[in-house]
Amino acid sequence: MKRMSVSAYKYPERMIAISISYSIHQMIRNELDKKRRKAMDELERRKAELYSRFPRLDEIENEINTAGLRYNKAILMGKVPADSAAEELTQKIEELVEERRQILTANGYPADYLVPVFECSKCSDTGIISSPDGKGDILCVCYRQLLLDYLYDNSNLSISRNDGFASFNTDLYPDTVDEERYGIKKSPRRQIIGILENCRQFTERFGDPETRNLLFCGPTGTGKTFMAGCIAMELMRAGHTVLYFTAPALFNTIYEYRYNSGNNEEWDPGTYKNILEADLLIIDDLGTESPSAMRYAELLNILDTRTSNDIRKPCKTIIATNIDLRNLFEYYDERIVSRITGSFDIYRFAGDDIRNLRRQS
Repeated sequence: MKRMSVSAYKYPERMIAISISYSIHQMIRNELDKKRRKAMDELERRKAELYSRFPRLDEIENEINTAGLRYNKAILMGKVPADSAAEELTQKIEELVEERRQILTANGYPADYLVPVFECSKCSDTGIISSPDGKGDILCVCYRQLLLDYLYDNSNLSISRNDGFASFNTDLYPDTVDEERYGIKKSPRRQIIGILENCRQFTERFGDPETRNLLFCGPTGTGKTFMAGCIAMELMRAGHTVLYFTAPALFNTIYEYRYNSGNNEEWDPGTYKNILEADLLIIDDLGTESPSAMRYAELLNILDTRTSNDIRKPCKTIIATNIDLRNLFEYYDERIVSRITGSFDIYRFAGDDIRNLRRQS
């Protein structure tokens, strides 16, 4: 996985700090620069093609470029008033542009054939546009999309891309109360509606150190991983870094870092750092990893380090497990249980296996 450190970085959007590393923004700007250069190179190719056939087009461009200089010089020398010069300059350029348009259209070319064609017409592939209120510059939608794509590609998410909370369908949960079957005193639908609202609040208050981590527990197929994915997409849209691991993959990564990184020149030490510093860490299927004292100690270190980091910047954790809550507390030692109960809001998912329901429909 590519290195993705998570230091705070400010970019012109009313000076709001975004928890994205400088390198990510640099990569995006480099990509936009390539797009812009490609458009300008293509424009130069079209110019070379036409100017050899219609030399007057080359003359027109030179006249447009030099017109402003001539009028500025005339103003500075006091030969013409500024207002009069501006009016004359505008009229002259309009005449030249119209002459160029006539040459192009008369020879079967579009009127804008000598205008650069950028992928994003809003920002001309710069990534920056003026804010509607005129109070500064903001990120263009194309920049935001590149940022979201980069964050998603580097999140290690193995779950399908979704549209955030808008993708979560509470109608898939039964609206009947059956405590013996579902293990809760209310209907699974009522339960999940409450969980969904609390998860919305989690994303809205994500930057608040008082916002607690989340533990999702419940049977297989009840939407725990999908809910975590919805939260991930909402936060990535807001510019936050997200890192997803299944519990076995997480501990295998840590094992590689502890024991093999010194012998492997290609190993990226940033991978382990990201586990501790990504804005959101999702640990899925907790309890499916091989039990060992070392792994319990590593989990404890992750939880403690991330809790400490959360004081200075967002550093939240979501854990999902199929193990019943009481069994989970028997599975891990008292220190881990204490961390979870002390800093996690615990939500029990209930209902029928949604994946089976979809296969049957």
